Amino acid sequence: MLWASALLCATGAAGMVLWNRGAGRSFFAGLRQVAGVEACEFVGEPPESGPVRLPTCKDSAGARDPWLRPGAHGPTLSALSALSADPERRRWTWEDVNTVPIVRWDGDTRVVQPGATGRSLSVDATVDAARAAAMERAFGYSIDDAVIRYRDDAELASKRASLDSVLRGHGVLRKRAADGDVLAPDYEWMIGASLEDVRPVARAILADARRRGARGLREEFGAFASFVQSLRYGESPEVGDGKHRFGLSMPLWALVTGTGDCDTRAVLLAALTRSIRLCEVHLVRDADHQHMLAAAAIPVLAGDRFVRAEGKTLVLVETTDDWPVGHVASRTRGERLQTLYLADASAPVSGAAASQRSRSPQPISRTAPRPGPAPRTSARSTPAR
Repeated sequence: MLWASALLCATGAAGMVLWNRGAGRSFFAGLRQVAGVEACEFVGEPPESGPVRLPTCKDSAGARDPWLRPGAHGPTLSALSALSADPERRRWTWEDVNTVPIVRWDGDTRVVQPGATGRSLSVDATVDAARAAAMERAFGYSIDDAVIRYRDDAELASKRASLDSVLRGHGVLRKRAADGDVLAPDYEWMIGASLEDVRPVARAILADARRRGARGLREEFGAFASFVQSLRYGESPEVGDGKHRFGLSMPLWALVTGTGDCDTRAVLLAALTRSIRLCEVHLVRDADHQHMLAAAAIPVLAGDRFVRAEGKTLVLVETTDDWPVGHVASRTRGERLQTLYLADASAPVSGAAASQRSRSPQPISRTAPRPGPAPRTSARSTPAR
């Protein structure tokens, strides 16, 4: 009996090793193919950023759809209505890098006047930690509960629509790629869901910037860009639910934790400025999904780096480091970037998410265009909530 038990344990252990190395999966996949069933290759460890492949396979068995399981992808934003308020008073203090006098640039190095400092800004605002955590839990999806098995093309179309309707409530979009379906973040959903919650912070930033001498839309926007840059760099802390969020965090969660990487900060910047309709801000990413910037419809100055598309000139904003508006690192200048157009920030704010439009990669330009006369001030007051 002892020898039999030992042999059984050894066989089981060997089987687990083979499975983990992929041999087991390949074996059973082969059996499924012999039976006329297309094997579903699961995602495994998803990339840290960028789209994630959606497993889609033909299966004559007609397996149950995992995304229809209650709570498969966690709570939705509807959970916010049942929360008790958990307001926290926060204070942010930072230097507006856009107001530091620059003598010249030596490559990526700024040469400033000795002892020169920028405009100091400081704001107090209340953020709700409970709402921030709930919004973060609503965003993202469970990889194991996003797989489509279908018997024919009609069922595939039906299941795609069913999955789309579920993931839409979690800020996730399905897109078609050259090699099949992929899932990607819905930036418009992230921004639209956050407007009411980030608006008090945006109001405070604009008020303090004006109080300390900011004049015109560009200087006002610079206060927002430098605020976002002043956050601690890194991925925001996890909320412990194991969902995949494409390396992103919700804007309110970034404010509460004081942390965000390039794409989280870019989304936060778009949410802050749109919440008070300051100016139009879009997102710009590289082809490898390794870096994201923002691009703003603000007055252009000589030497600015910008992208042009659809008749618009958008000044680039580096959200990772404390770069002045319109300046990006040399490693970025040689890339061809793709502009992700969000809803027009000048349009009435709506809770409904508009469809995101992407533009073919656009080269970065440095030659200043000749735009129409720009307003000397933003001419926008802070709207009542």
